[in-house]
Amino acid sequence: MARWVGTGIIRNWFAQNRTCGAVVPFEDPALRMARACDDEHDGLIAVLRDFANNGTAYIVPWASLPLMVTMTDRDLALHEAVGARKASTPAQVRAVISDLALSGALGTDAKVRESERIGVEQSRRADVELVLILHLMDRCGAVLTTLLADPTHWRDVHATSAVTATVAAMGIGRQIIAKRIAEFATVLTPVGLVAADEMLHPGWLRVLHNEIDGFSRSIDVPLQSPDARVHLTAIAESAQTVAQLSGAVISAIDYAVLDIGGTIRRWDAELPVITQAIDRLSFLLDEWPSLIKSVHDVLRGPPDEMAKQLRTVRTILPRLPEADSLHGDCTLDGDSKSLSISCALSARLATIWSFIRSSRSIDH
Repeated sequence: MARWVGTGIIRNWFAQNRTCGAVVPFEDPALRMARACDDEHDGLIAVLRDFANNGTAYIVPWASLPLMVTMTDRDLALHEAVGARKASTPAQVRAVISDLALSGALGTDAKVRESERIGVEQSRRADVELVLILHLMDRCGAVLTTLLADPTHWRDVHATSAVTATVAAMGIGRQIIAKRIAEFATVLTPVGLVAADEMLHPGWLRVLHNEIDGFSRSIDVPLQSPDARVHLTAIAESAQTVAQLSGAVISAIDYAVLDIGGTIRRWDAELPVITQAIDRLSFLLDEWPSLIKSVHDVLRGPPDEMAKQLRTVRTILPRLPEADSLHGDCTLDGDSKSLSISCALSARLATIWSFIRSSRSIDH
């Protein structure tokens, strides 16, 4: 990971000022692009993008936001909870929404869905941790083929031998390795692991990256208005740049997984770098679900309003790194290096996951 983030696009990206605040998913259409930001002078503020449907941004104290619109009970509960927590990052806002749902404040259905989601996420995290452990054993020379050949006994003598070989190869204690693997699995939760045939479920950031990439490729639709075509092209190019940049960062994270031996050995240095990369990735992608919905709404709307509305969407696109920072010595997503990393990691993890599934089917 360090070799990637020290050069080219990711180094330049880290040097950029990140977008302020996080989108808060209010129900009211007027607040669809509202962001909660922690201002060093004024405390928590609301940045209202396109509040008057003209691309203009308004900034108001967070406490004053209910004076701007008539909020639903859900929006009022969300507003109060975000203010109480001073939530101003995507991760913090997601945590607020989760806690509200679990409390029942967002309704019975939301409480059930969130409980199920948390249960699934915990199960997936355990799966990721197990995959990482076996991946590390494999990279350290343990004979996983023995485990693969006899899934019924992989937890006993064969596992003991593999763990012993891994500890010897790593040169650090078993408990330290286990602790670092657990931390790695937790840190990876928003991104998840890449694997063939979706055997391992991706995290929400990887899913969002794929959605933005697909959006950038799918909105090349014929429009009668030349102005509308210009604005739609600009939006598509912005989405493509975001997809390329996020793809490069995800590839760097995947490389940290592929080089798991080096990552675990250098964990004290790697952890803050990986954490920062994922944090910055969440800010980069945070606004795009609302933007994608806005564009689709415009394209389904009246043709005579399309150019004006697409222009408005274009004016509220997030600020991206300068163009020069996107052409350093580390090329963007889609190049042969990124693809080779993805393919190599996917193949390794797919084999390991197939083994785990086979073992579980025998156990049951």
